[in-house]
Amino acid sequence: MAEVPLRFRAPGSKSLTQRALILAALASGESELASALDSDDTLHLRTALRGLGVAIDDTLPDRWRVNGGALRPPAAPLWCGDGGTVVRFLAPFALLLDAELVLDGSSRLAERPLGALLDALRHLGVSSRPLAPPRGLPVALRRSDAARHEVQVDASVSSQFLSGLLMVAPCVPGGLSLGVGATVSRPYIDMTLEAMRERGACVVAQENRFLVEPGGYRAGPFEIEGDWSAAAFLLAGSFVAQRPVVVENIRAQSLQGDRAIAGFLEELERPRPHRFDLTSCPDLLPPLAAAAAFASHPSEISGVAHARVKESDRVSTLAQGFAVAGVQIEERTDGLLITPG
Repeated sequence: MAEVPLRFRAPGSKSLTQRALILAALASGESELASALDSDDTLHLRTALRGLGVAIDDTLPDRWRVNGGALRPPAAPLWCGDGGTVVRFLAPFALLLDAELVLDGSSRLAERPLGALLDALRHLGVSSRPLAPPRGLPVALRRSDAARHEVQVDASVSSQFLSGLLMVAPCVPGGLSLGVGATVSRPYIDMTLEAMRERGACVVAQENRFLVEPGGYRAGPFEIEGDWSAAAFLLAGSFVAQRPVVVENIRAQSLQGDRAIAGFLEELERPRPHRFDLTSCPDLLPPLAAAAAFASHPSEISGVAHARVKESDRVSTLAQGFAVAGVQIEERTDGLLITPG
């Protein structure tokens, strides 16, 4: 008799919840976010947006109402917690305010990369001033009268620098022209562009540049799809336990880069050495590494050097933890080599 699969429902995507909150805050009128994810990062983002004058009713656990389009200067620094996404999505709001915007966060967040985004904002006419040097946060941002509309964005460390600028661009008088070179986590940029266009933004994507026309966003409903990042752990657990699992509320054709986990796990079933490049989906490092430890052949995981500058150094932390558990593992600059026992 076939084994009955375990069934799980994936929570709403954190990445899409954060993008929906930003776009709803910028749109004039009421937007409803269905299947939104309640997490530390989305809590900090909601609190910060309220500080910018956005009305958010989140009394229902996964269905929030956001009334946006009327930003006001915050009366106090906006706290971003540990959230790299939060600070990187909020910093470009300085382009829309006639007053100083101060962003603050945890000691770990203060260590995480922000310089490339501040450089891009500086080229667009926003000055930045650290308030507790050499600590990176809090930082004060203020727009000058000499606004510019074209900039080259370095997204080689984080795609969030580009996503943050893209999302505010339709609300900047005259729009923005954003040049970009090599990027990590490209699927997250595609998710940003899709969400913007669904809200009425006009974005022309050229080979190395995004042209965003002014015009703002339409308010309206957001249906947030399930989170492939969360589903990846369930699917990896299925591989490890050799127990069938069904994960509901995820789309096979999703733009989320972490849907690659399905193909990666199929590869681990094959009797040969494996190579995985996670440049576009670095959040898969923990679940994929766990599954690789139970495969029949070694796995080389690369393309995750930028995972060292997330909430923790994920590469080193995983290597140390797996070594303690007795897994043969080699830590590399941009990844891991895992040899099953």
